[in-house]
Amino acid sequence: MAYETFSAEWARAYKERINANPNYREAARAWEWALVLVLEADPSVGIEKSRAILLDLYRGECRDARVAAEDDLANAPYVVSASASTWKRVMEGQLDPLTAVMRGELKIVKGSVGVLSGYVTAARELVHSARKVDTEFPPGLG
Repeated sequence: MAYETFSAEWARAYKERINANPNYREAARAWEWALVLVLEADPSVGIEKSRAILLDLYRGECRDARVAAEDDLANAPYVVSASASTWKRVMEGQLDPLTAVMRGELKIVKGSVGVLSGYVTAARELVHSARKVDTEFPPGLG
């Protein structure tokens, strides 16, 4: 069953995939911060308003994954934002997350790039986990 990108169901499935990934657990064993991922609004592909999910990540475990509220965006120490097409390319393996950050396609809206740079392997494993979620992207993306 495919889940709509960044929906509540998708977030729950993503949490399961993260927690089932031993490589993520090892790579993120020192990570202790929540992360919000934002899918930017793009009415041209059917995304009328931005969507965001909160990942409560702590020492290699995803303790919670859910649709983010406004408070989450304000309080999370790390927020990463991108267009639907960028997220799709990252999740389908066509675009490396580090390359996307360097090109400005994945935007670090909040948080220390210096700290994040120490967790490149963990970020790649988060992407690897996302690839295992049966994801339905907006039909306008092709």
